[in-house]
Amino acid sequence: MDWQIIDRPGDLGPVPMQQHCHYGRACAGIGARVIRLAAGRPGDPVGTAQVLVRRWPLLGDFALIARGPAWAPGVPLDEARRGTADLVRRLRRDCRGVMIASDPVEGQDPVAGLLPMVTGGCQARLALGPAEEMMARQHGKWRNRLRRGQDGPLRVDHAPLPEEADHWLLLREETQSKRRNYRRLPRSFTYAWRVLNGAKSTRLFVARYGREPVAAMLFLLHGRGASYHLGWSDELGRQTHAHTLLMWEAACWLAARGHAWADLGLLDTETAPGLARFKLGSGAVPVRLGATCLDAPGTGAVARLFGVRSGDPEPANAAGVGMVLR
Repeated sequence: MDWQIIDRPGDLGPVPMQQHCHYGRACAGIGARVIRLAAGRPGDPVGTAQVLVRRWPLLGDFALIARGPAWAPGVPLDEARRGTADLVRRLRRDCRGVMIASDPVEGQDPVAGLLPMVTGGCQARLALGPAEEMMARQHGKWRNRLRRGQDGPLRVDHAPLPEEADHWLLLREETQSKRRNYRRLPRSFTYAWRVLNGAKSTRLFVARYGREPVAAMLFLLHGRGASYHLGWSDELGRQTHAHTLLMWEAACWLAARGHAWADLGLLDTETAPGLARFKLGSGAVPVRLGATCLDAPGTGAVARLFGVRSGDPEPANAAGVGMVLR
């Protein structure tokens, strides 16, 4: 499969945030080097890939592909695997190494034969549609909390995120992340996304008690897909089920504007079991992500040592491989 550098990815329908041009534009805005490639006929690609290129000291340029390539509907697994392998070979012409983690195709990882570094996790994805269908997929306890939130004292409003680098939500969520010690994209990324992609690329939902905000959720919009980006709540917001109310209001708003799904982030049942239950309780389903794999000088021999064959997506001892290399 022949991959050619392009200016802008073609329209393949809803794609993960990391494969949308909005993401590339925001990353470039904070200093990343971004390249985009497409395979297939010009203007009618079967696959596209957005790649970040970083220079690592003493090693050289490394290409990073997050949740890509993106494939046109109906592309079979075998073709996606061949195309992904061709993409990696294409990038190795200019880069010392390639790191890639792909979304599943036909339920399988399309990356085959590379050295797995980190076992794939699970992403929570909320399908959007008619309100009655979304509510039917909610877990009973989650739905009960939603009703209590709707009957409570909170008022919800929503609008694009203001073009402010020091917006109160960004500052409060940054403080929250330090207190709870979780990883996140930097505040500069969110600001770059808003400035470079425009007001319509964001939607901020705020729950208020009187005039004071008690909780908020920010969604980033990318084509027909959407991604929960960050949230914040104080103690009153937690007591009044504000995030449950905000998630429901956001889902209804996104569905009414034609978005197909909303990615809610990784499911971490070990370090954040409560958050995982919240996401699944909303009606989201787990989507298994592919392993993060590496192609660089010497990794082929190591992969063969650990039993990775050219047609294998990931060996059973992939986690062990990552531990050995660390």
